[in-house]
Amino acid sequence: MSRTSGIPPLRRFIVPALFVAGLFVVTIFRRDPSPVVPSREMELTGPTMGTTFTIKVVTDELTDEDRVRIERAVRRVMDQIDETMSTYRPESEIEAFNRSGTELFQASPGFLEVVTEAQRISRLTGGAFDITVGALVDIWGFGPSGAADPPSDEKLQELVAITGYEQLEVDTEGGTLRKARVDCRIDLSAIAKGYAADRVSATLVQQGLPDHMVEIGGEVCARGRNGNGEAWKIGIERPSAGGRAVHLAVNLADLSLATSGDYRNYYERDGVRISHTIDPRTGRPITHNLASVSVINSSCMTADALATALGVLGPYQGFELAERHDIPALFLIRVGDGVFEERQTRVWSALTKNVQGS
Repeated sequence: MSRTSGIPPLRRFIVPALFVAGLFVVTIFRRDPSPVVPSREMELTGPTMGTTFTIKVVTDELTDEDRVRIERAVRRVMDQIDETMSTYRPESEIEAFNRSGTELFQASPGFLEVVTEAQRISRLTGGAFDITVGALVDIWGFGPSGAADPPSDEKLQELVAITGYEQLEVDTEGGTLRKARVDCRIDLSAIAKGYAADRVSATLVQQGLPDHMVEIGGEVCARGRNGNGEAWKIGIERPSAGGRAVHLAVNLADLSLATSGDYRNYYERDGVRISHTIDPRTGRPITHNLASVSVINSSCMTADALATALGVLGPYQGFELAERHDIPALFLIRVGDGVFEERQTRVWSALTKNVQGS
């Protein structure tokens, strides 16, 4: 999908920003070919965080009042995260931090939790995942200002100098953040949707609804069983810009799935494709042939960040790191026009039972 001018209001958070993770079709597969949702499943859908969400909840009986209560509870969670972590909201907590100096910044618990996990993934991946990419996001045209001319080498070197997860100091006990440079800016787009899926799932458990599937912008948190008493079957999209089709499906129960790909969010400049996936270490969009990578983890937040990092590292370094750290990951490598090589880490193969999609 090529980039168009202007940003619709609902695309104020994730879609225009760095690393649109979770680019796959979420399909609930059933033995019954009928498209009718089983009576024991309630579905909620709508816009959130610049993208959309789908929630399926298994329950025997719900009154209209129950449905309204659940909808309000999950909406409060998503709205609060958007208000905290959106770089498209000038009043958000993340933008307050980006405007701050090098003094200690008192962070809310959720904000601190996400930044802390982001820093852990940064260390694990040698900086392939890095939330201090705010300036690079903007300069390549994936921030609030939209498409821009590619930066000069001099400008790029200047921005890379203020980027790096080592620029951040996190004090979990004191609940504070500090940046080493006043011009350092962070962007949580590659981890916030996964975190939101985790928080919505936790809210549903608190509401007495342990069997559910939460999908936000393609990131999926599946808990318990579906309305047929089976594991949730989630389709992973075939990474083709020309249309949407399921490449394969995985069974998920008490697990989360995130996918990062290069085939939806990009634009072309003078015949050159500019991917939204930017390597924080070089400051440039990736150019390798990894079309998408999917990761399974108990935490959707962690899966979200890891999928992004492996997508930056590419089909060889990324696969090697995933194998070394026992990360369940599926790599789809572009080897021709519409032709992909599939590589699964050993732990992915052990965790999943793949069902070919169509």
